[in-house]
Amino acid sequence: MITQLRVLLADIDGTLVEKGEAMMPRTRNAIIRLHEEGVLFGLATGRKITQKMFERRYTWDLPFDFDVMIGMNGGQLWDKFHKETEEYHLLTPDTMREILEVMSPLHLNCSIYEEDHMVSLYMDEMMHSSMKRNGIKVILTNGDTERLCIRPNFNLIFRFEPEQQEKVLAHARKVSNDRYIGVVTSPGIVEFMDPRINKGLAVRKFSERNNIPLDTIMAFGDQDNDCGLVREAGWGVCLLNGSDLTKSAADAVTEYPCDEDGMGRYLEEYWLKPHGLL
Repeated sequence: MITQLRVLLADIDGTLVEKGEAMMPRTRNAIIRLHEEGVLFGLATGRKITQKMFERRYTWDLPFDFDVMIGMNGGQLWDKFHKETEEYHLLTPDTMREILEVMSPLHLNCSIYEEDHMVSLYMDEMMHSSMKRNGIKVILTNGDTERLCIRPNFNLIFRFEPEQQEKVLAHARKVSNDRYIGVVTSPGIVEFMDPRINKGLAVRKFSERNNIPLDTIMAFGDQDNDCGLVREAGWGVCLLNGSDLTKSAADAVTEYPCDEDGMGRYLEEYWLKPHGLL
């Protein structure tokens, strides 16, 4: 366990909250208590940094603004000490076309983020649920893959039904190379991105540009795209409901899953109580 805590970072779905749900009470209370003690709090997500992301503090009834925001699985970094959002290692349009081609045999729906909206090949139940849950506009291409490749982007997002997971993951691993890699970011979602991109990259950048040592940062995650996050932070924790890969990368695993207030219970037991804050 780290001896000083200056920053707390958390993935969203499956870590901080169940997908589309309110924040669990003990998790919320623990975050607020730590923030009262001067601990910075931020999100580390696969979503794009938009105004809607900052407004989630109201959805979760947090009495303060976010201090840090890592977006696009580490491709974006914002913090309150700097005006500009940094961006790293976008895919070129030609690389995106190649990914779409090598994934085409699976006939999966694909989407990208653009500004404050998404662009998708077509609308399906998974895309509709995501749009409704996140309150984001979606532009449909009616199957035109070229519309997804008109400019560099952070990633290509492929959605699939749970029964396809083994087949999709096997294919994604087979076609990944030193220019792009497929990573599971949520059950039923594989995202292709530059291999240099991961949430740990943004954690390092945040540490360097703010002179905040990595060993004063604690981070929570659950899926494969959180491996870099929990590995790079001074203390990385995987939720009990997380993937085996992320558990192996973490320093600790919670005793309870996300939907049983796993993050909050862990913070209470291993930081708040030992430091007389609860």
